[in-house]
Amino acid sequence: MTLLITAVVLLTVVVAVHLLFTFGLVARIRELSELQQHGGGSHAVNTHLPRPGTVVRPFSVTGTDGAAITEADLDGPVQVGFFQVGCGPCRMLSDALVTAPPTARFVSIVDGDPAAPDATAQLVAKLGALGRVAVIGVDDPVLTAFEVVAFPTLLHTHSGVVTASGTRLDDFADEPGAPAQVA
Repeated sequence: MTLLITAVVLLTVVVAVHLLFTFGLVARIRELSELQQHGGGSHAVNTHLPRPGTVVRPFSVTGTDGAAITEADLDGPVQVGFFQVGCGPCRMLSDALVTAPPTARFVSIVDGDPAAPDATAQLVAKLGALGRVAVIGVDDPVLTAFEVVAFPTLLHTHSGVVTASGTRLDDFADEPGAPAQVA
């Protein structure tokens, strides 16, 4: 009799755990299905990007022109690009931006490499053609202000609020002031 009770209890626990996993799987499938229906599109959703509606927190960083860049400079439509020296995708995005510059104001934040000052200077010079540039170090507070955790990150802001985010130019096809698409 004890053996039968133990078997029933064990079977109940196994069924309950199985049900929990099943509910979790169903919830995840629904979430992925909604993402695909509402903007997931043909490429994967990057969960490391700031979401539209994110308010940029106060920050101050010194531009290469010596003047401060702050959240007050995001007073209209402004695109902000985050680049890292030595990052292949950053180089491809910066090349694409220089080829098809955005019509909105553009601010570039470059995570410089003290060990490669020439590479940092080259990236700053290239991005300088687009607008203002600031060079930062690792874990600079400006990254926290924008909630940026990966490079490259390209943001479209309006009055200090993120309206779009992405890592490629085609992520901004519907945004005013977006760069033209390069064929």
